[in-house]
Amino acid sequence: MTAPSLEDFLLLSVDLTAFEETDLLGTGMAEGYLEKVRAACGDGIVAALLDAHRAARADAAAENGNQTRTPLEGEAFDRALRHRVFSDDRLGPVARNIIKLWYAGMWYALPPEWIDRYGAHAAVGTSTVTAASYQEGLLWRAIGANPPGAKAPGYGSWARPPRIADRYLKGARR
Repeated sequence: MTAPSLEDFLLLSVDLTAFEETDLLGTGMAEGYLEKVRAACGDGIVAALLDAHRAARADAAAENGNQTRTPLEGEAFDRALRHRVFSDDRLGPVARNIIKLWYAGMWYALPPEWIDRYGAHAAVGTSTVTAASYQEGLLWRAIGANPPGAKAPGYGSWARPPRIADRYLKGARR
């Protein structure tokens, strides 16, 4: 089995987070996050997740007559992703953890039932990837704020509440 590719992981991450690939790459965390997911779940499960994601994209394309990026594809793709990934006992918890990883910058331990059924790996517990992962969490971009204690935004910037940009509210899938 070949190791899951960064390109496939990024495509999955784009669809899970509703952020563009350039935004994800701009965090500098993509390779570290893929390695963390592989260490926590194993290459077999990551490969299965990426295969299910590709199948969901193919299902949505087929439902839309193989058109690309039409508004209808969003609904069809969301339905296919829920069916192929999020409703799967093995893949759903991993996909949800990848979302949390990108937004919060932490890998959260998978549920004990998941570990009992699919096995524990070296990095199965809750942990950070690097010290920078907190600062680079997508949460801060989504709400238009800087992480407290890091990336100082300047004097008086906290006088106004953070605001969630419309593009993130409209693009959110989950």
